[in-house]
Amino acid sequence: MVKSKYQLIIEAFCIKENVTIPSGFYRHSAGHLAIIKSTDLNKQLVARTWIKNADVINYLANYGSNECQVFDFKKGVELAWNGAKLLTVKSEL
Repeated sequence: MVKSKYQLIIEAFCIKENVTIPSGFYRHSAGHLAIIKSTDLNKQLVARTWIKNADVINYLANYGSNECQVFDFKKGVELAWNGAKLLTVKSEL
């Protein structure tokens, strides 16, 4: 299976930043929005990626936003969630 554009970009970022990539990440074509969760031991990419901000917000609202970083690999930025319906640019990658 050929890797998608964002799969390659996200994978390279995770390797550079020492972020664990779960096997489930490779099961679907990657969207440009990704979440990295901090655990006690390391940082891990959430296997699912998205193309809509609303889907990311839904994930954060339902599964918690503690210790999460949100990235938009299309725009090359880290995003911050306001706890409601908005993701804003936190910093550039």
